[in-house]
Amino acid sequence: MNEPVSKASVHAFYADAVLRGRNTAENLQAPTSERFNTLLESIGDGTCRTALDLGYGAGNYTIALARAGFRVTAVDQIPRDAILRRIGGAGDWAQRVDPRECLVEDFAVDRDFGVIVAKDILHYLARRDIESLLTSAVAHARGANHHYLEVFTAITRRAADGRQLRIEGEADYSPDSFRRVIERIYDGWDLTLLWSEHAERDSRTGRTCFEATRATVIAANRTA
Repeated sequence: MNEPVSKASVHAFYADAVLRGRNTAENLQAPTSERFNTLLESIGDGTCRTALDLGYGAGNYTIALARAGFRVTAVDQIPRDAILRRIGGAGDWAQRVDPRECLVEDFAVDRDFGVIVAKDILHYLARRDIESLLTSAVAHARGANHHYLEVFTAITRRAADGRQLRIEGEADYSPDSFRRVIERIYDGWDLTLLWSEHAERDSRTGRTCFEATRATVIAANRTA
C-alpha cells in the first residue's frame, strides 16, 4: 500500500531547493537536454517568438528560450525572486523573461505560444488538469507551434525505510494510458513520442528511491 505524500510538502521541498541553489536527486540543476537543444535550433521564422515554460524550476529552459529570442512566460509555484536574481543584469535577453508565481494547474493557457515546454512537472498534476491544460494549448495554437514535454509514467517512489509513497492527486499514468492521451490531444500534429527508463538514488542510503518510464513528447503543428 502506498503512503500518501502531500502536494504542499512537495511544493515546499522544491521551493527550498531552488532558493538555496541545491541540486536534487533528479538533477534539478541539469542543463537543457540535447533533444530540446536540437528542437530549439530547428525552429524557423514561421514560429511566433513567444514561449511558455511550465514548471521552470532552476530556469535553464527559460533562459535558453530567452537567449534564442523568445519572450518567455515562466510559470512555477516557487518565489520568482530566485530566477530574477539569476538573470538580473544578464543583458537584453533577460528582459524577455516574465516569471509568474503560480501553480501550473492554475495557469490559463488562453493565447498562442510558439513554443511550450513542460519538463518533469506534469506528472505531479491530476490527469484532468494535464489534459485540460494541453487541450487548451493546442486549441490556441495558431501557427508553426512546437511543444516539448518530459513526463514520468509508471512511477514507483520509496522512502528511506523502503515504504512506497504516492503524491496525493498525481496523474499516475501508465505508458499506454499516457500515449493514448497524447495521441488524442495532438491529433493532426507531427508527433514524436520517445521512452526511456529513469531511476534515482537516495544520497543517504544509496538505494533506489524513484523509478519511472519517462516519456518525451515533441509535437509540431505544421499544418496551421
